Amino acid sequence: MVARNGASRLQDRPEVGNEDVARHLGSNHNVGGISQAPERYLPSALIAGADIRIEITTPTNQTISQVILRVTGRRPRRLPPRVASGLGFHDLCAAIRTESSPGECVRRLTAMTRSRSMADPDLGDVPHVRDLHGYQGAQEWAVKLIDDVQAWREGRLQWSQIDRAVVIASDPGLGKTTFARSVAKSLGMNFVPTSIAHWFSSTDGYLNEIVKFVDKLLAQAAANGPAVLLLDELDGLPRRATLGSRNKDYWTPIIGHILLALDSAVSGDAGKLVIIGATNHAASLDEALIRPGRLNRVIHLARPDAAAVAGILRQHLNEDLRGFDLSGLATLGAGSTGAEIAGWVKAARRTARIAERPMIAADLMAEIVPPDGRPPGEILATARHEAAHAVLSEILQVSEVSYLSIIASKSMAGSMRARLLCSASPTRAELDAYVVTVLSGRAADEMWGGVSAGAGGHPSSDLGIATRTVASCHASLGLGGTLVMRATDEEALTLVKTDAAFRAIVESDLAKLYLEAQTLVAAHASLIDRVAHVLARQRIIDGPTLRMLIADAAPGDACSVSPILLTGGNHG
Repeated sequence: MVARNGASRLQDRPEVGNEDVARHLGSNHNVGGISQAPERYLPSALIAGADIRIEITTPTNQTISQVILRVTGRRPRRLPPRVASGLGFHDLCAAIRTESSPGECVRRLTAMTRSRSMADPDLGDVPHVRDLHGYQGAQEWAVKLIDDVQAWREGRLQWSQIDRAVVIASDPGLGKTTFARSVAKSLGMNFVPTSIAHWFSSTDGYLNEIVKFVDKLLAQAAANGPAVLLLDELDGLPRRATLGSRNKDYWTPIIGHILLALDSAVSGDAGKLVIIGATNHAASLDEALIRPGRLNRVIHLARPDAAAVAGILRQHLNEDLRGFDLSGLATLGAGSTGAEIAGWVKAARRTARIAERPMIAADLMAEIVPPDGRPPGEILATARHEAAHAVLSEILQVSEVSYLSIIASKSMAGSMRARLLCSASPTRAELDAYVVTVLSGRAADEMWGGVSAGAGGHPSSDLGIATRTVASCHASLGLGGTLVMRATDEEALTLVKTDAAFRAIVESDLAKLYLEAQTLVAAHASLIDRVAHVLARQRIIDGPTLRMLIADAAPGDACSVSPILLTGGNHG
Protein backbone atom coordinates (compact mmCIF):
# COMPACT_ATOMS: atom_id res chain seq x y z
CA MET A 1 0.00 0.00 0.00
CA VAL A 2 1.24 3.47 -0.94
CA ALA A 3 -0.37 6.17 1.20
CA ARG A 4 0.71 9.75 0.59
CA ASN A 5 -0.70 13.15 1.52
CA GLY A 6 2.08 15.53 0.47
CA ALA A 7 3.65 15.81 3.93
CA SER A 8 7.06 14.78 2.56
CA ARG A 9 8.30 17.07 -0.19
CA LEU A 10 10.98 14.55 -1.16
CA GLN A 11 9.00 11.28 -1.08
CA ASP A 12 5.44 12.28 -1.99
CA ARG A 13 6.15 12.84 -5.68
CA PRO A 14 4.98 11.03 -8.86
CA GLU A 15 8.52 10.02 -9.87
CA VAL A 16 9.29 8.36 -6.51
CA GLY A 17 8.41 4.66 -5.96
CA ASN A 18 7.82 3.62 -9.57
CA GLU A 19 10.43 0.81 -9.37
CA ASP A 20 8.68 -0.77 -6.37
CA VAL A 21 5.29 -0.52 -8.07
CA ALA A 22 6.63 -2.09 -11.27
CA ARG A 23 8.36 -4.90 -9.37
CA HIS A 24 5.27 -5.82 -7.34
CA LEU A 25 2.89 -5.68 -10.29
CA GLY A 26 5.36 -7.57 -12.48
CA SER A 27 5.43 -10.33 -9.87
CA ASN A 28 1.61 -10.52 -9.95
CA HIS A 29 1.18 -8.95 -6.50
CA ASN A 30 -1.44 -6.39 -5.55
CA VAL A 31 -0.66 -2.69 -5.19
CA GLY A 32 -2.99 -0.07 -3.75
CA GLY A 33 -2.60 3.69 -3.49
CA ILE A 34 -4.39 6.11 -1.18
CA SER A 35 -4.22 9.90 -1.51
CA GLN A 36 -6.39 13.00 -1.62
CA ALA A 37 -4.52 14.05 -4.80
CA PRO A 38 -3.33 10.88 -6.55
CA GLU A 39 -1.82 12.52 -9.63
CA ARG A 40 0.27 14.85 -7.46
CA TYR A 41 1.53 12.43 -4.82
CA LEU A 42 1.27 8.76 -5.88
CA PRO A 43 3.78 7.01 -8.18
CA SER A 44 2.95 7.75 -11.80
CA ALA A 45 3.27 4.04 -12.73
CA LEU A 46 0.52 3.21 -10.24
CA ILE A 47 -1.76 5.89 -11.67
CA ALA A 48 -1.16 4.70 -15.22
CA GLY A 49 -1.54 0.98 -14.44
CA ALA A 50 -4.42 1.02 -11.97
CA ASP A 51 -7.20 -1.44 -12.81
CA ILE A 52 -9.69 0.11 -10.39
CA ARG A 53 -10.12 3.66 -9.21
CA ILE A 54 -12.40 4.35 -6.24
CA GLU A 55 -13.22 7.94 -5.34
CA ILE A 56 -14.52 8.43 -1.80
CA THR A 57 -16.61 11.58 -1.72
CA THR A 58 -18.78 13.25 0.89
CA PRO A 59 -21.58 10.82 1.84
CA THR A 60 -24.92 11.63 0.27
CA ASN A 61 -27.98 12.35 2.38
CA GLN A 62 -29.29 8.92 1.44
CA THR A 63 -26.17 7.30 2.89
CA ILE A 64 -26.34 9.41 6.07
CA SER A 65 -29.99 8.45 6.49
CA GLN A 66 -29.10 4.76 6.18
CA VAL A 67 -26.31 5.12 8.79
CA ILE A 68 -28.61 6.89 11.27
CA LEU A 69 -31.16 4.11 10.74
CA ARG A 70 -28.53 1.42 11.44
CA VAL A 71 -27.17 3.19 14.55
CA THR A 72 -30.37 4.48 16.19
CA GLY A 73 -32.94 2.09 14.78
CA ARG A 74 -34.96 4.92 13.24
CA ARG A 75 -34.70 6.95 10.06
CA PRO A 76 -34.54 10.77 10.32
CA ARG A 77 -37.62 12.63 9.08
CA ARG A 78 -35.76 15.35 7.17
CA LEU A 79 -32.13 16.13 6.36
CA PRO A 80 -30.83 19.57 5.32
CA PRO A 81 -29.27 19.64 1.84
CA ARG A 82 -25.76 18.11 1.79
CA VAL A 83 -25.81 17.62 5.55
CA ALA A 84 -22.33 16.03 5.66
CA SER A 85 -20.60 18.67 3.55
CA GLY A 86 -17.06 19.31 4.77
CA LEU A 87 -17.14 16.60 7.47
CA GLY A 88 -14.62 13.80 7.85
CA PHE A 89 -15.15 10.18 8.90
CA HIS A 90 -14.48 10.85 12.58
CA ASP A 91 -16.84 13.86 12.52
CA LEU A 92 -19.63 11.62 11.29
CA CYS A 93 -18.89 9.01 13.96
CA ALA A 94 -18.96 11.70 16.66
CA ALA A 95 -22.29 13.11 15.47
CA ILE A 96 -24.20 9.84 14.89
CA ARG A 97 -24.37 8.11 18.29
CA THR A 98 -26.13 5.13 19.75
CA GLU A 99 -28.78 5.98 22.34
CA SER A 100 -29.48 9.22 20.40
CA SER A 101 -32.61 10.09 18.48
CA PRO A 102 -32.36 10.69 14.72
CA GLY A 103 -33.22 14.37 15.32
CA GLU A 104 -30.30 14.76 17.76
CA CYS A 105 -27.92 13.21 15.23
CA VAL A 106 -29.13 15.59 12.54
CA ARG A 107 -28.73 18.62 14.85
CA ARG A 108 -25.14 17.64 15.63
CA LEU A 109 -24.37 17.10 11.94
CA THR A 110 -25.86 20.48 11.04
CA ALA A 111 -23.86 22.27 13.75
CA MET A 112 -20.64 20.55 12.67
CA THR A 113 -21.22 21.37 9.02
CA ARG A 114 -21.83 25.01 9.86
CA SER A 115 -18.69 25.24 12.00
CA ARG A 116 -16.48 23.48 9.41
CA SER A 117 -17.88 25.23 6.36
CA MET A 118 -15.70 27.85 4.64
CA ALA A 119 -18.60 29.05 2.54
CA ASP A 120 -20.15 32.51 2.68
CA PRO A 121 -23.84 31.79 3.36
CA ASP A 122 -25.12 35.31 2.60
CA LEU A 123 -25.46 35.83 -1.13
CA GLY A 124 -28.92 37.37 -1.03
CA ASP A 125 -27.72 40.90 -1.71
CA VAL A 126 -26.03 40.17 -5.04
CA PRO A 127 -27.88 40.02 -8.37
CA HIS A 128 -27.92 37.14 -10.82
CA VAL A 129 -25.07 37.19 -13.34
CA ARG A 130 -27.47 38.06 -16.16
CA ASP A 131 -28.59 41.16 -14.22
CA LEU A 132 -25.09 42.55 -13.66
CA HIS A 133 -23.95 45.82 -15.25
CA GLY A 134 -20.43 46.86 -16.17
CA TYR A 135 -18.93 43.36 -16.45
CA GLN A 136 -18.50 43.01 -20.20
CA GLY A 137 -16.32 40.02 -21.05
CA ALA A 138 -16.57 38.50 -17.58
CA GLN A 139 -20.35 38.35 -17.85
CA GLU A 140 -20.20 36.44 -21.12
CA TRP A 141 -17.82 33.90 -19.56
CA ALA A 142 -20.09 33.48 -16.53
CA VAL A 143 -23.26 32.98 -18.60
CA LYS A 144 -21.55 30.23 -20.61
CA LEU A 145 -20.32 28.70 -17.35
CA ILE A 146 -23.86 28.62 -15.95
CA ASP A 147 -25.13 26.88 -19.08
CA ASP A 148 -22.29 24.32 -18.96
CA VAL A 149 -22.79 23.54 -15.27
CA GLN A 150 -26.49 22.98 -15.93
CA ALA A 151 -25.53 20.58 -18.74
CA TRP A 152 -23.21 18.77 -16.29
CA ARG A 153 -26.01 18.46 -13.73
CA GLU A 154 -28.21 16.96 -16.41
CA GLY A 155 -25.50 14.48 -17.39
CA ARG A 156 -24.89 15.99 -20.83
CA LEU A 157 -21.36 17.28 -20.12
CA GLN A 158 -18.37 16.08 -18.12
CA TRP A 159 -17.07 18.38 -15.38
CA SER A 160 -13.57 18.30 -16.89
CA GLN A 161 -14.92 19.84 -20.10
CA ILE A 162 -16.18 23.02 -18.38
CA ASP A 163 -14.18 26.24 -18.68
CA ARG A 164 -14.33 26.97 -14.96
CA ALA A 165 -11.22 28.99 -14.04
CA VAL A 166 -10.41 32.60 -14.84
CA VAL A 167 -8.72 35.72 -13.47
CA ILE A 168 -10.67 38.99 -13.22
CA ALA A 169 -8.47 42.10 -13.33
CA SER A 170 -9.49 45.71 -12.85
CA ASP A 171 -8.83 48.92 -10.98
CA PRO A 172 -9.76 48.78 -7.29
CA GLY A 173 -13.45 49.08 -6.48
CA LEU A 174 -14.90 47.73 -9.73
CA GLY A 175 -16.63 44.77 -8.08
CA LYS A 176 -14.44 41.72 -8.59
CA THR A 177 -15.65 40.14 -5.34
CA THR A 178 -19.25 41.03 -6.16
CA PHE A 179 -18.84 39.30 -9.51
CA ALA A 180 -17.52 36.12 -7.89
CA ARG A 181 -20.37 36.12 -5.35
CA SER A 182 -22.89 36.62 -8.16
CA VAL A 183 -21.41 33.65 -10.05
CA ALA A 184 -21.80 31.48 -6.94
CA LYS A 185 -25.38 32.59 -6.42
CA SER A 186 -26.28 32.06 -10.08
CA LEU A 187 -24.73 28.57 -10.05
CA GLY A 188 -26.43 27.68 -6.78
CA MET A 189 -23.03 26.82 -5.27
CA ASN A 190 -21.21 27.59 -2.05
CA PHE A 191 -18.95 30.65 -2.17
CA VAL A 192 -15.52 30.15 -0.59
CA PRO A 193 -13.49 33.39 -0.41
CA THR A 194 -9.79 33.52 0.43
CA SER A 195 -6.82 35.73 -0.39
CA ILE A 196 -3.07 35.35 -0.76
CA ALA A 197 -2.59 37.69 2.19
CA HIS A 198 -4.78 35.37 4.31
CA TRP A 199 -2.50 32.43 3.51
CA PHE A 200 0.49 34.20 4.97
CA SER A 201 -1.28 35.87 7.89
CA SER A 202 -2.66 32.48 8.95
CA THR A 203 0.83 30.98 9.22
CA ASP A 204 4.28 32.07 10.36
CA GLY A 205 5.32 32.33 6.73
CA TYR A 206 7.63 29.32 6.73
CA LEU A 207 7.77 27.39 3.48
CA ASN A 208 6.37 24.11 4.82
CA GLU A 209 3.55 25.91 6.65
CA ILE A 210 2.44 27.76 3.52
CA VAL A 211 2.48 24.54 1.48
CA LYS A 212 0.39 22.68 4.08
CA PHE A 213 -2.04 25.58 4.42
CA VAL A 214 -2.63 25.76 0.66
CA ASP A 215 -3.28 22.02 0.49
CA LYS A 216 -5.65 22.20 3.45
CA LEU A 217 -7.49 25.16 1.97
CA LEU A 218 -8.07 23.46 -1.39
CA ALA A 219 -9.10 20.22 0.34
CA GLN A 220 -11.63 22.06 2.48
CA ALA A 221 -12.93 24.01 -0.52
CA ALA A 222 -13.36 20.75 -2.43
CA ALA A 223 -15.21 19.30 0.57
CA ASN A 224 -17.63 22.21 0.30
CA GLY A 225 -18.00 21.61 -3.44
CA PRO A 226 -19.41 22.09 -5.85
CA ALA A 227 -18.24 25.58 -4.90
CA VAL A 228 -16.87 28.84 -6.26
CA LEU A 229 -13.41 29.53 -4.82
CA LEU A 230 -12.27 33.17 -4.93
CA LEU A 231 -8.49 33.70 -4.85
CA ASP A 232 -8.28 37.41 -4.08
CA GLU A 233 -5.15 39.61 -4.23
CA LEU A 234 -3.60 37.10 -6.63
CA ASP A 235 -0.76 39.52 -7.40
CA GLY A 236 0.53 38.76 -3.88
CA LEU A 237 2.34 35.88 -5.62
CA PRO A 238 5.26 37.48 -7.50
CA ARG A 239 6.36 36.67 -11.03
CA ARG A 240 9.28 34.28 -10.92
CA ALA A 241 10.85 36.04 -13.90
CA THR A 242 11.28 39.23 -11.87
CA LEU A 243 12.49 37.64 -8.62
CA GLY A 244 15.89 38.68 -7.37
CA SER A 245 18.42 36.15 -6.14
CA ARG A 246 17.71 37.14 -2.55
CA ASN A 247 14.04 36.02 -2.63
CA LYS A 248 14.17 33.35 -5.31
CA ASP A 249 14.93 30.38 -3.03
CA TYR A 250 11.89 31.22 -0.88
CA TRP A 251 9.29 32.03 -3.53
CA THR A 252 10.12 29.50 -6.26
CA PRO A 253 9.03 26.36 -4.33
CA ILE A 254 5.92 28.12 -2.98
CA ILE A 255 4.78 29.24 -6.43
CA GLY A 256 5.67 25.84 -7.90
CA HIS A 257 3.58 24.06 -5.27
CA ILE A 258 0.62 26.40 -5.80
CA LEU A 259 0.79 25.77 -9.55
CA LEU A 260 0.66 22.01 -8.96
CA ALA A 261 -2.21 22.46 -6.51
CA LEU A 262 -4.16 24.44 -9.09
CA ASP A 263 -3.47 21.75 -11.68
CA SER A 264 -5.18 19.20 -9.46
CA ALA A 265 -8.04 21.57 -8.58
CA VAL A 266 -8.79 22.61 -12.17
CA SER A 267 -8.01 19.54 -14.26
CA GLY A 268 -10.09 16.40 -14.36
CA ASP A 269 -13.25 15.61 -12.44
CA ALA A 270 -11.76 15.60 -8.94
CA GLY A 271 -12.79 18.53 -6.79
CA LYS A 272 -15.89 20.27 -8.13
CA LEU A 273 -14.46 23.80 -7.93
CA VAL A 274 -15.00 26.93 -10.02
CA ILE A 275 -11.91 29.08 -9.39
CA ILE A 276 -11.94 32.86 -9.88
CA GLY A 277 -8.74 34.81 -9.30
CA ALA A 278 -8.89 38.55 -8.67
CA THR A 279 -6.16 41.14 -9.03
CA ASN A 280 -5.60 44.87 -9.40
CA HIS A 281 -2.26 44.26 -11.15
CA ALA A 282 -2.57 41.66 -13.90
CA ALA A 283 0.90 42.47 -15.27
CA SER A 284 2.41 41.21 -12.00
CA LEU A 285 1.02 37.67 -12.35
CA ASP A 286 3.30 34.74 -13.08
CA GLU A 287 2.78 33.62 -16.67
CA ALA A 288 2.42 29.96 -15.63
CA LEU A 289 -0.41 30.89 -13.27
CA ILE A 290 -2.72 32.06 -16.06
CA ARG A 291 -1.92 29.54 -18.74
CA PRO A 292 -4.61 27.12 -20.03
CA GLY A 293 -5.18 24.27 -17.58
CA ARG A 294 -4.76 26.50 -14.53
CA LEU A 295 -6.48 29.86 -14.37
CA ASN A 296 -6.69 29.90 -18.19
CA ARG A 297 -6.72 33.65 -18.92
CA VAL A 298 -7.23 37.18 -17.64
CA ILE A 299 -10.43 39.13 -18.28
CA HIS A 300 -10.02 42.87 -17.78
CA LEU A 301 -12.92 44.94 -16.46
CA ALA A 302 -13.23 48.50 -17.75
CA ARG A 303 -14.73 51.30 -15.71
CA PRO A 304 -18.52 51.44 -16.19
CA ASP A 305 -19.86 53.57 -19.03
CA ALA A 306 -23.04 55.63 -18.64
CA ALA A 307 -25.34 52.70 -19.46
CA ALA A 308 -23.61 50.48 -16.89
CA VAL A 309 -23.70 53.25 -14.26
CA ALA A 310 -27.45 53.64 -14.82
CA GLY A 311 -27.95 49.91 -14.29
CA ILE A 312 -25.80 49.84 -11.14
CA LEU A 313 -27.63 52.88 -9.77
CA ARG A 314 -30.99 51.24 -10.34
CA GLN A 315 -29.88 48.06 -8.56
CA HIS A 316 -28.75 50.00 -5.49
CA LEU A 317 -31.74 52.37 -5.50
CA ASN A 318 -34.32 49.57 -5.45
CA GLU A 319 -37.65 51.41 -5.01
CA ASP A 320 -36.12 54.87 -4.54
CA LEU A 321 -36.57 57.26 -7.50
CA ARG A 322 -38.76 54.64 -9.19
CA GLY A 323 -39.69 55.85 -12.69
CA PHE A 324 -37.00 58.56 -12.73
CA ASP A 325 -34.80 58.61 -15.85
CA LEU A 326 -31.29 57.96 -14.53
CA SER A 327 -29.48 58.46 -17.84
CA GLY A 328 -28.47 62.05 -17.11
CA LEU A 329 -27.13 61.23 -13.66
CA ALA A 330 -25.41 58.15 -15.07
CA THR A 331 -23.65 60.26 -17.68
CA LEU A 332 -22.34 62.45 -14.89
CA GLY A 333 -20.96 59.41 -13.12
CA ALA A 334 -19.54 57.54 -16.12
CA GLY A 335 -16.19 55.97 -15.28
CA SER A 336 -16.84 55.73 -11.54
CA THR A 337 -16.35 52.46 -9.68
CA GLY A 338 -19.15 50.26 -8.39
CA ALA A 339 -18.03 51.04 -4.84
CA GLU A 340 -18.32 54.78 -5.51
CA ILE A 341 -21.79 54.34 -7.04
CA ALA A 342 -22.98 52.35 -4.03
CA GLY A 343 -21.58 55.12 -1.82
CA TRP A 344 -23.58 57.79 -3.67
CA VAL A 345 -26.84 55.96 -3.08
CA LYS A 346 -26.04 55.33 0.57
CA ALA A 347 -25.16 59.00 1.16
CA ALA A 348 -28.26 60.20 -0.73
CA ARG A 349 -30.45 57.98 1.44
CA ARG A 350 -28.82 59.45 4.53
CA THR A 351 -29.60 62.98 3.30
CA ALA A 352 -33.26 62.07 2.71
CA ARG A 353 -33.48 60.28 6.06
CA ILE A 354 -32.13 63.30 7.96
CA ALA A 355 -34.62 65.53 6.11
CA GLU A 356 -37.39 63.04 7.00
CA ARG A 357 -38.62 62.68 3.42
CA PRO A 358 -38.23 60.29 0.45
CA MET A 359 -35.10 60.56 -1.63
CA ILE A 360 -35.20 63.05 -4.52
CA ALA A 361 -32.95 63.29 -7.57
CA ALA A 362 -31.17 66.33 -6.13
CA ASP A 363 -29.95 64.19 -3.22
CA LEU A 364 -28.25 61.81 -5.62
CA MET A 365 -27.00 64.63 -7.86
CA ALA A 366 -25.31 66.30 -4.89
CA GLU A 367 -23.34 63.10 -4.22
CA ILE A 368 -22.37 62.41 -7.82
CA VAL A 369 -21.30 65.97 -8.58
CA PRO A 370 -20.48 68.34 -5.71
CA PRO A 371 -21.65 71.97 -6.11
CA ASP A 372 -19.64 74.06 -8.57
CA GLY A 373 -17.74 76.77 -6.70
CA ARG A 374 -16.60 78.69 -9.79
CA PRO A 375 -17.91 82.23 -10.40
CA PRO A 376 -21.02 82.37 -12.64
CA GLY A 377 -19.09 84.19 -15.36
CA GLU A 378 -16.46 81.45 -15.52
CA ILE A 379 -19.14 78.75 -15.62
CA LEU A 380 -20.92 80.46 -18.54
CA ALA A 381 -17.63 80.96 -20.41
CA THR A 382 -16.87 77.25 -20.07
CA ALA A 383 -20.39 76.41 -21.22
CA ARG A 384 -20.01 78.56 -24.35
CA HIS A 385 -16.69 76.91 -25.13
CA GLU A 386 -18.20 73.39 -24.96
CA ALA A 387 -21.41 74.47 -26.69
CA ALA A 388 -19.41 75.78 -29.65
CA HIS A 389 -17.65 72.41 -30.01
CA ALA A 390 -20.93 70.52 -29.81
CA VAL A 391 -23.10 72.74 -32.04
CA LEU A 392 -20.59 72.89 -34.89
CA SER A 393 -19.85 69.16 -34.59
CA GLU A 394 -23.55 68.44 -35.16
CA ILE A 395 -24.18 71.10 -37.82
CA LEU A 396 -21.11 70.14 -39.86
CA GLN A 397 -21.93 66.44 -39.34
CA VAL A 398 -18.39 65.87 -38.14
CA SER A 399 -19.47 63.82 -35.14
CA GLU A 400 -22.50 62.66 -33.22
CA VAL A 401 -22.39 64.13 -29.72
CA SER A 402 -23.05 61.79 -26.79
CA TYR A 403 -22.98 64.54 -24.18
CA LEU A 404 -21.31 67.84 -23.28
CA SER A 405 -20.50 68.77 -19.72
CA ILE A 406 -19.08 71.62 -17.63
CA ILE A 407 -18.34 69.36 -14.67
CA ALA A 408 -14.77 70.20 -13.79
CA SER A 409 -12.13 67.52 -13.35
CA LYS A 410 -8.49 67.76 -12.37
CA SER A 411 -7.40 68.48 -15.94
CA MET A 412 -10.48 69.95 -17.65
CA ALA A 413 -13.00 72.69 -16.95
CA GLY A 414 -15.50 70.95 -19.24
CA SER A 415 -15.70 68.17 -21.79
CA MET A 416 -17.57 66.75 -24.77
CA ARG A 417 -17.85 63.13 -25.81
CA ALA A 418 -18.76 62.36 -29.40
CA ARG A 419 -18.52 59.66 -32.06
CA LEU A 420 -16.69 60.77 -35.20
CA LEU A 421 -18.69 60.31 -38.39
CA CYS A 422 -15.80 60.48 -40.85
CA SER A 423 -14.83 57.47 -42.91
CA ALA A 424 -12.22 54.93 -41.85
CA SER A 425 -9.80 56.61 -44.29
CA PRO A 426 -10.79 60.28 -43.92
CA THR A 427 -10.26 62.84 -46.66
CA ARG A 428 -8.48 66.14 -46.11
CA ALA A 429 -11.84 67.90 -46.19
CA GLU A 430 -13.15 65.70 -43.38
CA LEU A 431 -10.05 66.27 -41.26
CA ASP A 432 -10.18 70.03 -41.86
CA ALA A 433 -13.83 70.12 -40.79
CA TYR A 434 -12.87 68.21 -37.65
CA VAL A 435 -10.13 70.73 -36.87
CA VAL A 436 -12.63 73.57 -37.30
CA THR A 437 -14.87 72.03 -34.63
CA VAL A 438 -11.85 71.57 -32.35
CA LEU A 439 -10.84 75.23 -32.75
CA SER A 440 -14.40 76.51 -32.33
CA GLY A 441 -14.10 76.51 -28.53
CA ARG A 442 -11.24 78.99 -28.71
CA ALA A 443 -13.22 81.05 -31.22
CA ALA A 444 -16.12 81.18 -28.76
CA ASP A 445 -13.76 82.25 -25.96
CA GLU A 446 -12.52 85.11 -28.12
CA MET A 447 -15.99 86.17 -29.21
CA TRP A 448 -17.48 86.32 -25.70
CA GLY A 449 -14.71 87.75 -23.63
CA GLY A 450 -11.14 87.05 -24.60
CA VAL A 451 -8.94 84.02 -25.19
CA SER A 452 -7.62 82.13 -22.16
CA ALA A 453 -5.02 79.36 -21.85
CA GLY A 454 -7.74 76.73 -21.53
CA ALA A 455 -7.57 75.60 -25.17
CA GLY A 456 -3.89 74.66 -25.02
CA GLY A 457 -1.16 73.52 -22.71
CA HIS A 458 -0.83 69.78 -23.48
CA PRO A 459 -1.07 67.38 -26.46
CA SER A 460 -4.68 66.41 -25.65
CA SER A 461 -5.86 70.04 -25.51
CA ASP A 462 -7.77 71.69 -28.37
CA LEU A 463 -4.62 73.29 -29.81
CA GLY A 464 -2.65 70.08 -29.33
CA ILE A 465 -5.24 68.01 -31.19
CA ALA A 466 -5.64 70.57 -33.98
CA THR A 467 -1.86 70.93 -34.43
CA ARG A 468 -1.26 67.18 -34.48
CA THR A 469 -4.09 66.58 -36.98
CA VAL A 470 -2.83 69.20 -39.47
CA ALA A 471 0.80 68.15 -38.95
CA SER A 472 -0.13 64.52 -39.64
CA CYS A 473 -1.82 65.53 -42.90
CA HIS A 474 1.50 66.96 -44.12
CA ALA A 475 3.99 64.61 -42.46
CA SER A 476 2.45 61.13 -42.54
CA LEU A 477 -0.93 60.92 -44.32
CA GLY A 478 -0.02 62.28 -47.75
CA LEU A 479 -2.81 64.90 -47.53
CA GLY A 480 -0.65 68.03 -47.62
CA GLY A 481 0.40 68.28 -51.27
CA THR A 482 3.36 65.92 -51.00
CA LEU A 483 3.80 62.14 -51.14
CA VAL A 484 6.75 62.06 -48.77
CA MET A 485 6.16 60.51 -45.37
CA ARG A 486 8.39 62.44 -42.99
CA ALA A 487 7.15 61.09 -39.68
CA THR A 488 4.59 58.82 -38.07
CA ASP A 489 1.40 60.23 -36.63
CA GLU A 490 2.96 60.14 -33.16
CA GLU A 491 6.09 61.96 -34.35
CA ALA A 492 4.25 64.77 -36.14
CA LEU A 493 4.24 67.10 -33.13
CA THR A 494 7.98 66.55 -32.68
CA LEU A 495 8.51 67.62 -36.27
CA VAL A 496 6.56 70.82 -35.58
CA LYS A 497 8.91 71.59 -32.69
CA THR A 498 12.14 70.90 -34.54
CA ASP A 499 11.52 72.02 -38.16
CA ALA A 500 10.85 75.76 -38.55
CA ALA A 501 9.75 75.48 -42.21
CA PHE A 502 7.35 72.66 -41.42
CA ARG A 503 6.03 74.60 -38.42
CA ALA A 504 5.25 77.57 -40.67
CA ILE A 505 3.22 75.35 -43.04
CA VAL A 506 1.20 73.93 -40.17
CA GLU A 507 0.66 77.40 -38.68
CA SER A 508 -0.62 78.70 -42.01
CA ASP A 509 -3.21 75.93 -42.23
CA LEU A 510 -4.26 76.39 -38.62
CA ALA A 511 -4.76 80.11 -39.15
CA LYS A 512 -7.07 79.48 -42.11
CA LEU A 513 -9.06 76.86 -40.25
CA TYR A 514 -9.33 79.09 -37.18
CA LEU A 515 -10.75 81.86 -39.37
CA GLU A 516 -13.36 79.39 -40.60
CA ALA A 517 -14.16 78.50 -36.97
CA GLN A 518 -14.54 82.17 -36.03
CA THR A 519 -16.88 82.74 -38.98
CA LEU A 520 -19.08 79.78 -38.07
CA VAL A 521 -19.20 80.63 -34.36
CA ALA A 522 -20.30 84.16 -35.24
CA ALA A 523 -22.96 82.81 -37.63
CA HIS A 524 -24.34 80.47 -34.95
CA ALA A 525 -23.74 82.72 -31.95
CA SER A 526 -27.38 82.86 -30.87
CA LEU A 527 -27.79 79.07 -30.94
CA ILE A 528 -24.45 78.46 -29.20
CA ASP A 529 -25.38 80.97 -26.48
CA ARG A 530 -28.78 79.35 -25.94
CA VAL A 531 -27.22 75.89 -25.58
CA ALA A 532 -24.57 77.36 -23.24
CA HIS A 533 -27.17 78.86 -20.89
CA VAL A 534 -28.98 75.50 -20.69
CA LEU A 535 -25.66 73.78 -20.04
CA ALA A 536 -24.72 76.31 -17.34
CA ARG A 537 -27.94 75.47 -15.50
CA GLN A 538 -27.96 71.71 -15.97
CA ARG A 539 -24.19 71.14 -16.02
CA ILE A 540 -24.61 68.37 -18.59
CA ILE A 541 -26.61 67.96 -21.82
CA ASP A 542 -26.99 64.63 -23.55
CA GLY A 543 -26.91 64.18 -27.31
CA PRO A 544 -30.67 63.92 -27.93
CA THR A 545 -31.32 67.11 -25.94
CA LEU A 546 -28.61 68.96 -27.87
CA ARG A 547 -30.07 67.87 -31.21
CA MET A 548 -33.52 68.95 -30.06
CA LEU A 549 -32.18 72.42 -29.19
CA ILE A 550 -30.56 72.67 -32.60
CA ALA A 551 -33.72 71.51 -34.38
CA ASP A 552 -35.83 74.05 -32.46
CA ALA A 553 -33.54 76.96 -33.35
CA ALA A 554 -35.15 79.90 -35.16
CA PRO A 555 -34.20 80.32 -38.85
CA GLY A 556 -32.01 83.30 -37.99
CA ASP A 557 -29.98 81.28 -35.50
CA ALA A 558 -28.06 79.38 -38.14
CA CYS A 559 -26.68 79.98 -41.58
CA SER A 560 -26.87 77.45 -44.37
CA VAL A 561 -23.73 75.31 -44.49
CA SER A 562 -22.74 72.18 -46.32
CA PRO A 563 -22.22 69.02 -44.27
CA ILE A 564 -18.44 69.17 -44.84
CA LEU A 565 -17.16 72.74 -44.69
CA LEU A 566 -13.90 72.77 -46.65
CA THR A 567 -13.01 71.35 -50.01
CA GLY A 568 -9.57 69.93 -49.28
CA GLY A 569 -6.48 70.30 -51.40
CA ASN A 570 -3.10 71.76 -50.51
CA HIS A 571 -3.62 74.25 -47.68
CA GLY A 572 0.12 74.54 -46.92
